[in-house]
Amino acid sequence: MKGFKLDHNGDVVITDKIEFVEDLELLTQTLKQVIATNLGEWFGDKEEGIDFYVVLTKNPNYDLIKDTINTAVQKVADSLSIELETDNFTFDRKGRELTVSFTFTVNGNEDETASIEITL
Repeated sequence: MKGFKLDHNGDVVITDKIEFVEDLELLTQTLKQVIATNLGEWFGDKEEGIDFYVVLTKNPNYDLIKDTINTAVQKVADSLSIELETDNFTFDRKGRELTVSFTFTVNGNEDETASIEITL
């Protein structure tokens, strides 16, 4: 499957033509978009996104954030998995922003692994 390639702002990349992504790069891009969407924010699918109140709170519960992100990952594709019990997740909180980094695997295949870093 193919999709439009998006830049860091979520805009479609157009050089001399519209750029496309597929496979692992498309999954990574889709995950970033879903995690960066507040649950219920997008009119086309009220179930897409994560609950920002869980993430952007004064005293965040990092286990709850992991579960929230894992739920979003499972909504994107059942074939994706995240190791929740390892040091796979890292959190960096600066002021009102939280940067979350994690690695996901497709169908348990170590050859199809990608890392995501997203600031919320």
